[in-house]
Amino acid sequence: MKKGFTLIELMIVVVIIGILAAIAIPKFSSVKDQAEQVACRSNLRSLGSAEAMYYGAENMYGSIANLSGVGGVMENADAIICPTSTNGYAATTVANSTTYVISCPIVDPLTHGSIDDGIVSWQ
Repeated sequence: MKKGFTLIELMIVVVIIGILAAIAIPKFSSVKDQAEQVACRSNLRSLGSAEAMYYGAENMYGSIANLSGVGGVMENADAIICPTSTNGYAATTVANSTTYVISCPIVDPLTHGSIDDGIVSWQ
């Protein structure tokens, strides 16, 4: 008698692997989306902290360009981008104002959130 697997046995193994892959792939994309949201929110928190430090130094809130560069409180503030976008964050401020808004640059910022005067929108 010859040793080896029959065609039916091999087909059953392929079907089982296909079913496992069909279950695992959607779970992976969900985890990836959650990780991107967490990374974006972490970026927003860092920029919010930089705004607080800038306010302590200048007695007003500034744009992302004010936060970075020479003399800024966060050297790479203008280089930080959302993981799902190629655009950087923008701080909406009014000149000599005590208010600011930093929002995610993606099309639907509600999924990642924003920071408005230190209050995060995703809590």
